[in-house]
Amino acid sequence: MENIFTIALPVYKRTDYIRKALDSAVNQTVKCRILLVDNNSPHDDFRKIVESYNDPLMKYIKTDETVPQDENFNNCIRYCETPWLTILHDDDMLHCQYVEMAQKIINRWGNRIGGFAVSCNVGEHEWDGIAQVKELTDDIRLVKESYFYFSQLSPFVGVTINKEIALQLKGFNVNLHPIADFDFWYRMSTHSNMLFVKQEQAYYRISPNQSTNHLIDAMINNVYQYRLNLIKKGRHNNWLTRLSLEASRINNIDFFKRTYKNVVIPETFINHKEYLRAKRLLKNRFMYKLSWWNIRRLSFGKTDNL
Repeated sequence: MENIFTIALPVYKRTDYIRKALDSAVNQTVKCRILLVDNNSPHDDFRKIVESYNDPLMKYIKTDETVPQDENFNNCIRYCETPWLTILHDDDMLHCQYVEMAQKIINRWGNRIGGFAVSCNVGEHEWDGIAQVKELTDDIRLVKESYFYFSQLSPFVGVTINKEIALQLKGFNVNLHPIADFDFWYRMSTHSNMLFVKQEQAYYRISPNQSTNHLIDAMINNVYQYRLNLIKKGRHNNWLTRLSLEASRINNIDFFKRTYKNVVIPETFINHKEYLRAKRLLKNRFMYKLSWWNIRRLSFGKTDNL
């Protein structure tokens, strides 16, 4: 995979977790290229860290100017020299068989897909299973465009994309921060086939200093409006789909409450009439099961016809 696949890391200033991220890229069962794109940091620490690995497959690039975070993601795509890549946050990690899984998928469907995502482990501490070799799953599903009514493809980490398709779509839209990634994955799904691997192959680290307000805006408020607009414009614009959207939103809020101990959901949000109405409806077991059946129905298809 050395001439086919790249793990690209966009970095800026902080170096606290970068070695963990790089180690996860280096210690793959199938080797690939590694690209670290430094967003014009005011120090030279990243260059020294890359040089310390003395790895011919690892390359360091420092940009001439500091750009918004999402634009540095685009830099990762532009500077990538292989047809396929995944972008890895500097505090996240990939399972040791991530590239092996990518090889399996690209060998089978490479000319028929724009990319794929994997299930993601989320947590604050080290991932004990990162180096545990396991049998690669065959549970690989086709992502429908309507999947994005209810779900994010990934909390960013663990998404592989075709470079040429990403460039055709002009990458991440910096004007849509903080949901530029959600928008990009959605546009990828409308342009080409995207797959989802039902196996944990990536780790999204919840940093102790991470802003929960930023995450709430991104994953609940902003994404909700985006999804609502998609539903209104789509062919599944009916009461059940909108109820299913509310069910997924309630699920997101519950996730944040479980994951972030001090999270505060704005009163203006949880007192929204549609939210309260949905909470009442979904107390009915039949309506709850119906909503989640609808989410599953609209989210995935079979890969048989690819």
